[in-house]
Order: sequence, then structure tokens, then C-alpha cells
Amino acid sequence: MYSFDPTKLDELVENSEQPVHVSCNRSSVFDLVTLKVVSVDPGIAEVSSDRVVSFICEPLSSSNMSQFSVRGRFLGRTVITVETLNATQPTDGDVHMSPLKVTNDSFPVVDYHVSVVRRVRLIDHLFLALVSLMVICANIGMGCKVELAVVKEVLTKPIAPAIGFCCQYIIMPLVCVLLV
Repeated sequence: MYSFDPTKLDELVENSEQPVHVSCNRSSVFDLVTLKVVSVDPGIAEVSSDRVVSFICEPLSSSNMSQFSVRGRFLGRTVITVETLNATQPTDGDVHMSPLKVTNDSFPVVDYHVSVVRRVRLIDHLFLALVSLMVICANIGMGCKVELAVVKEVLTKPIAPAIGFCCQYIIMPLVCVLLV
């Protein structure tokens, strides 16, 4: 019944705000629509300013769009629920007839998905570089410690490494799939 621009908010940065435009789909038969916009988890993302959005619903025009703003608060995913409070059906050309107001609970509640991400900082890049350097040093250190005689002994009796390989790459993934 409604279309959003953007269709969902992926990677909204923490402590930033982004407007979301909402309009009627072209198949709508309503003249004026009032929506209630509420965040399911305001700790992750909140709807700032007005929580009630009202706009004119013209099927052939996209100029009558309304908007609400979503502010990212903390890292995570949440849903913004868009509930139709009321919708007014247009009259059939009779000016003396008042428009029919529909306040029906049969309108679907539309979910608008939002994911909030952290702002990338210099410390994040430094941490990744440090961890990568430590892993490289650990691998080089283990490679330097290995003796050729031990490698030959393991290759002559490969049962223990074969059991470890099967456990790690066959049995553990199967158990994980069966548990999920």
C-alpha cells in the first residue's frame, strides 16, 4: 500500500539522521492518509520529530510525498512500524457530500527495516593491523619450530592427522548443521 524511499535503511551510521520518504502506491484509492510511525527498539533507532505523518495520496503523482526521519542510536537492527491511523476516501464529485473517513484496523502494519552500524575510526584500522601482524608472527614462529624429523614421522603414520582432519572438516560441520 505504501512505498518508501529508500526501501530500507542499511548501514545507517550511529548518531546520524536520515530522512525516509513515504508515498502511496499507484493502486491506492485513498485521498488523505495519516500514518503512525514508531520504532520497535528506540535504543537502536528512533523516529525523530513527528511520529504522525499525514499526506495526500494521489495515485498518478509522486509529488505528494511525506517524510519522517530515522536517527541511529546504537549498533544493531530494528524495525520501524508504520501503522495507518485513518484514511479518507474521496467523494464522487459531489461537493455537498463529506468525504468518507475510514478508520479500520484491517489496514496492515508495514515494517520498515533499519540497521545501524558504527562509524569507522582510526583505532579500528590500527587494531586490525595489529591482529594481522600478530597472526603472521605466530604462524612464522610455528613454522620455524617444526622439525623435519617430526614431519617425516607423522607422514609415515598418518592415522592421527587423518582423524583430526575428519573431525575438524567433516564431523564438526555436520553436527553444527544438525543442531541448527
